[in-house]
Amino acid sequence: MALYESVASAKEYSSMPPKPKSGDAQNIHLHGANQLLDDDQIMKPNMSPIHFCFIVHGHNGRPTDLSYLHHTIKAKATESGIFRAKSSGSCVVGRKSENSVTQNERKVRRRKRDRFFSRKKNNESDLHHDKHVGSDNDQLKGTLVVHNSVCNEGKTHDGIIKGGERLTNEMLEVIRSEVKQQEQQPKQKEVIHQEHNAEQGHIDVTVSLVGNSLGGLYGRYGVAQLAEVLGNPTQISDETNETRYYYLLDGFIRIHLNVFCSTASPMLGCANHTYIPIPRTAEIGVAQVLGETGSDLFRVNDLVQTMATSHRFLKPLASFRKRIAYANAFGTDFPVPTATAAFLDSKSDSPHYFDEDFEENEDDEIAGEIKRKMERQSKEKGCPASERGLIAAILYTPRLQLEENIRAKTKGDVLTAMSSSLDSLGWKKVFIDIRKEIPAAVSLPTMFKSDGTKCPIRQLKSSSHVVRSCDLDRAVSTSSSYRLGLPLGHNAICAFSRGTVSTAVNSGGRPVMDSLAIDLTNNISLWHET
Repeated sequence: MALYESVASAKEYSSMPPKPKSGDAQNIHLHGANQLLDDDQIMKPNMSPIHFCFIVHGHNGRPTDLSYLHHTIKAKATESGIFRAKSSGSCVVGRKSENSVTQNERKVRRRKRDRFFSRKKNNESDLHHDKHVGSDNDQLKGTLVVHNSVCNEGKTHDGIIKGGERLTNEMLEVIRSEVKQQEQQPKQKEVIHQEHNAEQGHIDVTVSLVGNSLGGLYGRYGVAQLAEVLGNPTQISDETNETRYYYLLDGFIRIHLNVFCSTASPMLGCANHTYIPIPRTAEIGVAQVLGETGSDLFRVNDLVQTMATSHRFLKPLASFRKRIAYANAFGTDFPVPTATAAFLDSKSDSPHYFDEDFEENEDDEIAGEIKRKMERQSKEKGCPASERGLIAAILYTPRLQLEENIRAKTKGDVLTAMSSSLDSLGWKKVFIDIRKEIPAAVSLPTMFKSDGTKCPIRQLKSSSHVVRSCDLDRAVSTSSSYRLGLPLGHNAICAFSRGTVSTAVNSGGRPVMDSLAIDLTNNISLWHET
């Protein structure tokens, strides 16, 4: 009976959520996002931007599971000299870290930071590289606030909608709290970016989000809900004639969507994407065990399909300046196989360009200069995952107009439409080969190795530098032909940490998170350049 009720209620998901009822505290908070604050809370003009990076855990997860990524983002941001990095005041990962740091360790950190900024100042002339992109200097580009979401801990069985709404509430609370806290602090010369807004009294805030596993779907729903709560975005054009949008919170906080990243997230759901193919009746049985979240993931209802094809969800996702998806390749992820993590489809012909061959906005001089700046920064900082041989490939999908995204959903079957529609938003897809870092994996003797030991992605690239989604799906979804082991990549890719054993078992994924942290820091900072 519960199954039929779930199917019958599926149509509700494609429509707007109901207005809050009297006494519904959560919805009242959501729809009250734009009420003005008291006069003493209004932000003073010319305050430095605040960049938020929200990290969202997955099914049955905890905020501390992704503590390694949290600390690494802060460390890379500080090392780069781009931001003043900190944990949010309410972040449990940040509080736990601060409580475990001794006074002596704090002194060591301060000395290292002082030495770094001293070297940075001495090399100031090398940082003024290009007049089009803008130059780095010894002033920071505002504050980077890292926050691990706590709202869905112990609540991941009640569906994507409720989890996404809780995430929206939490993001708004953290943004308001940190803005108020920074307002009350004395302005430090090294923190203030001196960015003068034309409209006095506004503060610019950027939102970036990293969603791991189910957290990626929470993030996509939460961002759509955020856009819905804040109302229509305001369109502006800067000196480069680039059209930009922001959402207004409380009358003075201008929220810009910056970077969206998913790691091993079931972007197409789990139906038809189980590690071992199972009948539809078995999928429905698993869905019932997992509660409302299972009905969402196994597409007993149409929520995940709607999130991939509806203007309501695509427009906010398209509003991010950058979209990145990390996926485990070669059959190493049991819960979230490659096809759904990278939204590939066996019938889709969406083009994917290899890293060095992709040129987005070739006629845009500013975009070209920014890409060259990113390449310089990557060479300077290195890529820990590449150095360890953990990145199988990086590919890009070109961005199409949003109207074309919507038209894409009418072509082909459901999964093909979902895949093509998401692809057309424009993504950077990073395929991770975690096989050698899985402790349980064992190399086969030479006599058992087949001719397929050559990387199938390299074989694809040797024939063409642009590949179709269907061809890429076949190449990256095959299991290892020369190693036997358990598909433990799902927790390894994010350096999942919950106790001594899991931390040790999943430590092989730390270079991946190191590279992600560098990439995130660079991309978040480029909001100032565009």
